[in-house]
Amino acid sequence: MAKLTICMYGAASDNIDSFYITETEKLGEEIAQRHHRLIYGGGATGLMGACARGAARKGGTIIGVVPGFMNEMEPINSNCTEIIHTETMGERKQIMEDNADAFVIAPGGVGTLDEFFQILTLTELRRKSAPIVLFNINGFYDDLISFIYVGIEKGFIREGVRELFHVCNTAPEAMDMIEKTL
Repeated sequence: MAKLTICMYGAASDNIDSFYITETEKLGEEIAQRHHRLIYGGGATGLMGACARGAARKGGTIIGVVPGFMNEMEPINSNCTEIIHTETMGERKQIMEDNADAFVIAPGGVGTLDEFFQILTLTELRRKSAPIVLFNINGFYDDLISFIYVGIEKGFIREGVRELFHVCNTAPEAMDMIEKTL
């Protein structure tokens, strides 16, 4: 399999259960062990930092995309093999979208949900064609998945959206799904 660039979206907060951190470190390890690259928001904390630490532990290539103002909010990960600086969050998302072959959405907050729905919308509108995986650690996304299905049942969301993302519970399952899809 050719080397892929996997975009990971996820929480920047460290104020979460360590189980999420551990499982997301395994995702980073899995990406690197399969000789793929990680592109992500460049943070050193939360699930973003966990994924990068895991990838670094296994000698992976890690590309961080960081808007200048983020330095004041959270530290940049020193494990990044490349850092791309941007002016805005919009530029940050665009660079990650343009350079990713697949997307893994780990548990996260408002920013992560924004990133998930943006890539899902771009895929639905046929502006991007890449596997999207909801990394459903410990059932984190169960309610969101139910919400999407209710939207489909009530006619607010197209039926085909169901097919545009995959739900995986473990890092190997997520990477297997991506590799099988591409």
